[in-house]
Amino acid sequence: MAAPCAVFPEEVDYFVGSLRSFQVADIGSKSWFDQYEIILKLTQQSYIEASMKQEEVIKERMIIESKLPVLVHEIFCITIWKSRILPHLLQGETLDVSFILYSVLYYEVNIVALLETTLFHYHSCESLGDSALDLIDYSTKMIGYLIGIANQERLHNTEDGEMLNESIQEEVKRLKRDIDFKIALKCLTILSYLVDNLETLPLSAINLLMKTHDTPCLLAEILHVKPWLRKRKGFEKFLNDRWEPVAGADVLNVTKSEAQVWFCLYGLLFNKNVMMEYEITDFRQKAIGKCIRLLNEHLLDQLPALVQLKEFLCSFQMKTGSNERKRANLLLEELPEISNNIWKTANSFGWNEIIRLHKQIFVNKSSQELSEIAKRLSTAYNTDLLEKISVIEKSDLKKYCLTCKKIADKRCSKCESVYYCSRDCQVKHWPHHKELCHQLKAL
Repeated sequence: MAAPCAVFPEEVDYFVGSLRSFQVADIGSKSWFDQYEIILKLTQQSYIEASMKQEEVIKERMIIESKLPVLVHEIFCITIWKSRILPHLLQGETLDVSFILYSVLYYEVNIVALLETTLFHYHSCESLGDSALDLIDYSTKMIGYLIGIANQERLHNTEDGEMLNESIQEEVKRLKRDIDFKIALKCLTILSYLVDNLETLPLSAINLLMKTHDTPCLLAEILHVKPWLRKRKGFEKFLNDRWEPVAGADVLNVTKSEAQVWFCLYGLLFNKNVMMEYEITDFRQKAIGKCIRLLNEHLLDQLPALVQLKEFLCSFQMKTGSNERKRANLLLEELPEISNNIWKTANSFGWNEIIRLHKQIFVNKSSQELSEIAKRLSTAYNTDLLEKISVIEKSDLKKYCLTCKKIADKRCSKCESVYYCSRDCQVKHWPHHKELCHQLKAL
């Protein structure tokens, strides 16, 4: 049986070679949508190659053609469009253009997903060049955003019924929030890869990570808010780009995102060159040291390498903070430039002119034009292909009694995570469930 394919071998060179940087004013143009389709197909093919352990042709061509900095540029272009142009498109009465706006937002997800797959390799991180600084800046800001929306999710849970009465503006804002959440989780993995290959990045990367963004404290906060875990009617975890119900001991299983955060923190704290530039203050000792409580036996059984991290954190809390501010060891420090360059180009073009053009593209299109764009994008998504290459089956939604294994509809009232068919089965299983129940209740 032949392996699934999103991009034919003879198309790879053309697709990768045609990638170029666009400006904010170009978003929505015909050439921009052409690149949108190419990015989408390259993302699908790179996922196929990585998941099926094939030769990673897309990654190799991206490195040879030096196209990874182009992807970083495109991320910032969409980010600026979302903050500066999108609010104007949502003002007043608009046509039903949520699909086309959602497609533009999803362009960013595809680029980040392609980077996530590609940057696993040492030479890919090296190929970023100076754009690695911009990618660090982007990733840390998205992680900070992730902390904010994780806390907001706990305060304001959006019920499915509320979506029925949404306006176009509210729908696009909700979709944007969901997309940003997915992007931020992928940024956790990207940042972990960059830290693993820190020696290939510009010298200024350490200062950006440790002094500008205080990444260790940022990661420590992420580990405590646990954005990949939420509690609705029961516990749910964000797995395979969707929320899936989990129960019992599965609630304590480490997700990919959580593991990447731990490894990233480990990589920073055990890097001597990095820690030489890190000023240890009382606040940082408390913020990072509190992660010790999270390093329980269940976590260490799954990630044994973190035993060393736990020992390090115990000694880290005992260190005496230094009042002497560490001096920068770089005479000239490189700074992220991509975002500033995009802003300058847009300013010279004129924001009012860009808004006028984009209203014609996204708001005032005829139904026939919208239909043509929808057909192009739906063909490019190729959902049948993605279904074939899925390596993880959908979890079984039936709940079974932990004692007698019969289908059950009653839950433990304390942790709300395990199921029983009767009170007798619950009482019988309590001695075994007691310790796990206390841990789940503390989440």
